[in-house]
Amino acid sequence: MEKRDLTVKPRILVADDTRDTADVYCFLLSAAGYRVARAYDGLTAAALAKVTRPDIAILNHQMPGLSGLGVLQELRAAGVGTKVIITSGIDDFAALAERALAEGAEVCVRQPWPADRLLRMVSAVLDQPRSFRSRPKP
Repeated sequence: MEKRDLTVKPRILVADDTRDTADVYCFLLSAAGYRVARAYDGLTAAALAKVTRPDIAILNHQMPGLSGLGVLQELRAAGVGTKVIITSGIDDFAALAERALAEGAEVCVRQPWPADRLLRMVSAVLDQPRSFRSRPKP
């Protein structure tokens, strides 16, 4: 199990084109002590993640410009080892989850999800070792 330095606040990127959702997630994560950045589209999310290299990116699957899976693929291609949580409310959620995990996401979560689950999920993902696919390339 990876040990994280508890004195350094983890960085979280939240990307969701539903602004209210992104803003609520950011508020809750900030209140819990995380350093948070937000994006309202996939292209901005990918650019921010490549520069800031957050510990976790919470990416909605259906965003303009680039989907959550598209952002995930760009990060992996660039060697960015950010842990990724994909969120979505699409009907074919099982197929999306299977694809997201195969692409290297740590977890795929159906929206909407309660605030307390968001915080538990982020904590659990931070504490788990990186998946093979999310490890940065040497």
